[in-house]
Formats: sequence, C-alpha cells, structure tokens
Amino acid sequence: MKSLFFFAAIMFLFPTLPASADSLSSEAGTGFYFSAGTNAYFLRYQHETVPLFGLSSYYEASYAFWNGPDHAEAAVLSRGIRWARTMNEYLSITTGLSHISRTTSNLGQPFEFYGRLAYEKKVGKALFSIGWIHYSDAKFLFGWSGPNNSENFATISLGVIF
Repeated sequence: MKSLFFFAAIMFLFPTLPASADSLSSEAGTGFYFSAGTNAYFLRYQHETVPLFGLSSYYEASYAFWNGPDHAEAAVLSRGIRWARTMNEYLSITTGLSHISRTTSNLGQPFEFYGRLAYEKKVGKALFSIGWIHYSDAKFLFGWSGPNNSENFATISLGVIF
C-alpha cells in the first residue's frame, strides 16, 4: 500500500512535458478476487496509430506471467484508446486477445479475452500508470465449457516513451 501511495504522489507532483508516441513499459501487480495471493509481471509495448472513435489510439503487444497455483504465461495483442484528462494525463482502455500457456482452475480456454483499464501520466520521457488487468474466456457470454473465474490484477507501471 505504501508503494501505491508513493507512486500516486509521483504522478501528481512532478511537472509534465510533451512526449512522442511509442512506449515500452514494465508493469507489476498483485492479484485479487480469484487471483488473490498471486503476483504478476508484464512487459508492454504500445505503438500509436490513427485515432479511433475520435480518440487517441494505439496497438499493444504484451507478455505476462503470474505465480501461484494457477500460474501461467500470456501473450497479448490488443488495441486501446485514451481519453485525455489533461495534455499529459489519460484514462486508457485496452481490449484484445491473449494466449495463455496452460489452462487453469481460473481460465478454461487457451485463448482468453484481455482487458486493461489504467490511469496514465507522462512525465518527460517517462510513463507512469496505475491499472487493472483482467483475463477471461467469457464463458457466460459465449456458453463455453470449463472454468471462467478469470484472473485480475491491480498494477503499477513504469515505462519509457520514445
């Protein structure tokens, strides 16, 4: 909890400068709900592209792994949009598809839906974010067999913009 408070303080106190488009970020988080007791790590690359629905948008490729009894690895391809709060602060929503290394008691299919909701702040060439990441096979929506408890992680991220 102290780390989250410190991270939020950094995001609000430091001045911001304009930055370019692509970014590479390292993200870490802790699981909650059915993912309680796990830790997750993510490596994320975002590439700016043409606006979507009139909003800034990007493509994202990421790699993730998490520990615990339902440990797995995931590769993700997704698309995201950003709502600007100020020139350097955003609310971003990313959705896409992922492939997980193994099915678990929380995820019953090798291909999963991926979602990320985050508050981002650019500070010079640095990119900070606080987010929530969700993996699910949408069993209830599509009627697939197998477990669909999902994996959920509260995360913080530090990246570089280039």
